[in-house]
Amino acid sequence: MTNAFAVSKHEEGAGTIRLSVRGEIDDEVSDVLAQIIANAAAQPRVTTVIVDLERVPFLAAAGIRALLEGRAAALQHGRAYQVVNARGVVHGVLATTGLLSLFQTVVRRAPAHR
Repeated sequence: MTNAFAVSKHEEGAGTIRLSVRGEIDDEVSDVLAQIIANAAAQPRVTTVIVDLERVPFLAAAGIRALLEGRAAALQHGRAYQVVNARGVVHGVLATTGLLSLFQTVVRRAPAHR
């Protein structure tokens, strides 16, 4: 089993982009994640950026920074920003830091892709 970092982008319609993250979010990948989120937020006709952490087993302090920078970029472009499906340790980290409500964190399933 691998925890290799990867992000896949899914356009869900109505201006919503879901970024499905896989792997650990640590110092090595945090800048890349922040840039991916910022790029998604800067796209024309985007209204909402959703960062899906369902397949993220670990979130370091640098990962928290990346999520905060992503939120700042989304807000700068007038986009809604949400972090979903944080589980286990990742949910605990977001709860301990008080970020669950800031990120509007919920457990939400992605729509089935055909």
